[in-house]
Amino acid sequence: MRVIAGSFKGRKLTAPKGADIRPTADRVKEAIFSMLHQHTEGSVCLDLFAGTGALGIEALSRGAARVYFCDIAPAALESLQRNLDACQADAKSAIILKADWRNAVFKITEKCNLVFIDAPYEMCEYYAQILAALSEKGALQQGAFLVIERDAGAGGYALPAGFERIQEKRYGGIGVDLLRYAEAE
Repeated sequence: MRVIAGSFKGRKLTAPKGADIRPTADRVKEAIFSMLHQHTEGSVCLDLFAGTGALGIEALSRGAARVYFCDIAPAALESLQRNLDACQADAKSAIILKADWRNAVFKITEKCNLVFIDAPYEMCEYYAQILAALSEKGALQQGAFLVIERDAGAGGYALPAGFERIQEKRYGGIGVDLLRYAEAE
């Protein structure tokens, strides 16, 4: 696993051993950032369920102004910190939130315009709740893009008001949804 492009290009990222953390494969990460290429520069991101931080670090490498990395698992947080240190990421641009998704939305100090949701696959049933919480707590900018990585074979999830599915891709057993947020009137 490595950083694909930008100022951290080529840096190796580590992941803890075991099946609890499932880092985004490089080919999937490359496809995600192909979809987002013009929306990363200067963005304020949230990497929810950050794990190793691979998606958020890629965003920083490609010019994101700030990334909020959220996770609660000690092994993930340790790996995330190691990866941020290896990239020499600035503490002002890489903010770690040690919280679950329900509490993380209260800790973000600004609205995000790019969100990565790569939850454990068994949490697919919670995606509608997660999206609704981000909207209700005011964590999203108008027009924000959200990327959801999920099990391609799992059933779908309902989109709360204000969210639109723009693209849906499949990479083997991995599904990637690109959503856009438009605050309900």
